[in-house]
Amino acid sequence: MADQYSWISGQASPSAITGKPLAFGGTNGRVDATARGGYYALRYLESALALDPNTATVAIQGFGNVGFHCAKLLHADGYKIVAISDSGGGIYDPGGLEPLAVMQHKHQTGGVKGAKGQGKTKEISNAELLELDCEVLVPAALERQITLENCDRIKARIILEMANGPVSPEADKKLTEAGHIVVPDILANSGGVTVSHLEWVQNRSGFYWDSSRVRDHLKTTMETETQSIWTLHNEMELSMRDAAYIHGLRRIAESVEARGTPAYFEGS
Repeated sequence: MADQYSWISGQASPSAITGKPLAFGGTNGRVDATARGGYYALRYLESALALDPNTATVAIQGFGNVGFHCAKLLHADGYKIVAISDSGGGIYDPGGLEPLAVMQHKHQTGGVKGAKGQGKTKEISNAELLELDCEVLVPAALERQITLENCDRIKARIILEMANGPVSPEADKKLTEAGHIVVPDILANSGGVTVSHLEWVQNRSGFYWDSSRVRDHLKTTMETETQSIWTLHNEMELSMRDAAYIHGLRRIAESVEARGTPAYFEGS
């Protein structure tokens, strides 16, 4: 797409499209950016959520790019990954799963089923994974996986939305009322678009960064926005999703007000 846009416009325009290969003006750090953004948000909230990486258990639905990198990052920090699933089903092992070994098994067989963990591994369905007794649930597959039909059976205290819309609005309300913390997709999986913006910045400047600089920028951005949303969540006694919307709308309102022209407010 970037190549075609440049051809049509008659000049090199790499910033028109992001997510490009490195050789074509892409950015370092893009492959795991979405997962890393959610990882940074969760790690930043550890103290507020009384979450101990050395004892917390994690179940991850979806083992594509986002689910795999999220599992790998959390596992490296001490979190115990007890369940992983993909479109063909899942596996559960209270003794823990090694993400790299599970991914290797998936490459060899086409799915995660059959992979072995540290203890007694058993096969489970995607639906069963969502209802496991774990500290952190990471829906990283499809939308509307948690609905009014199953939200009462969700046991995870923290739900990190790495897919787009995995929790329905109705279920989100019930989960919040029941004391669950839902870190919403608008925050949790925004690492990808954040690094896409950084790719655009690099394309425009013609100066390219190494992975550490990209990750430093991503970490700072995710932690800043997570803190703002968490503060609103507590001050206004709202769900984190509503707090995220308010945070974003306030920025739009500030931009509108900054124009300062009566004609703008009158809609002309």
